[in-house]
Amino acid sequence: MTHIDVTIVLVAIATTCTIMMIGLGFLPFPGRAASIWSAGFALAMLSCYLLVAADELGSQQLRGAAHGPILCAAAYAWVGLRARRGREPVMLVPTIIAFSAFTIALGLTAETPAYGPVFRVAFAMGAVACGLTVWELLRLRAPEREMALPLLVASFGFVGLGVVVAIDGIIRLAQGTVGQTESDMRDLYDLNELVALLFLICALVTLLYLARRGAQKPEQQRTVDFFRIAHDRLARAKKADDRWWSLIDVRLDDPTELLEASSGRAFQRISARFVSDIRDVMPPEADVHVVSPTQVLVLLPRPDTAVRGYLSRLLEKIGAITDQRSVPIRLSASIGVAAAPLADYDLDRLCAAAADAAAHAQVAGGDRWERAVFAP
Repeated sequence: MTHIDVTIVLVAIATTCTIMMIGLGFLPFPGRAASIWSAGFALAMLSCYLLVAADELGSQQLRGAAHGPILCAAAYAWVGLRARRGREPVMLVPTIIAFSAFTIALGLTAETPAYGPVFRVAFAMGAVACGLTVWELLRLRAPEREMALPLLVASFGFVGLGVVVAIDGIIRLAQGTVGQTESDMRDLYDLNELVALLFLICALVTLLYLARRGAQKPEQQRTVDFFRIAHDRLARAKKADDRWWSLIDVRLDDPTELLEASSGRAFQRISARFVSDIRDVMPPEADVHVVSPTQVLVLLPRPDTAVRGYLSRLLEKIGAITDQRSVPIRLSASIGVAAAPLADYDLDRLCAAAADAAAHAQVAGGDRWERAVFAP
């Protein structure tokens, strides 16, 4: 495959990835992270078109400058992951400034021996950004880590290539041959563009998945707090022989069908309303934990008769959600209830029993609640 062939394939892949990221990620699921990733793919596409234009015009300066945006695009993956996690500042402006400076420097030095060192420093910065991307991917919630694997592997590959480029630069520096013009580095470009092809495809798989899941909220900390608090409450209830504690597992019925019947934003409004309804119905003393947009756990300190009243009001309130025009069906929920004394106040047993009861309620048709049955 010739150098021109590799570039043309890279253009096609970058264009396709950009269209898919914007059309399937940003437009149906708009958000800060999705917009940053879409801009990153657009930068990669721009870089590829500049490479083609540079080949057609025979311009070394344009070709040298064209490598800046695609390195910046790799850094945008890290910036978007920070934005999705809610970190401030997301480092978008410093990233733009740094890689804009590299783009200008690459263009100005393309026909001089200074191009080699400038390119290696810019490539090293891109590799550092990929290393930071790896760090952010490893911090994802457990359900998201499996789909993070493609970008994780691609980022490790980019870091490895960055190390190779840096070592080559050190060897050339020791030999006094570090100075290279843009045309002197053509042999390296085919490898770089093949790596860029793989990186774009892997990045699309992971980032499109994350964009469609929405922003990552600080659920990990809330999970730790909920289970720590629940363990403490149940331990004190057991010691005081307080029998009026129940764990409730509330699940929105048919979430997949709802998502298919609505737009992404409409489904987000539905799930937000679902959680809001649970918080509105439950008393202030209840501990509420959002497991996912369609599942909520509640630790409720109430006697059985009061629990039944809360569950009836909750089912009625969830079923009254009728303001989503794009979802022409009645919403419902399935609820599992586990009484703390029957599980010897063991939170893990309570969660498992309430989950089984909620699953039985869903199998039975939904829009109901079931009480957990414990084996003797």
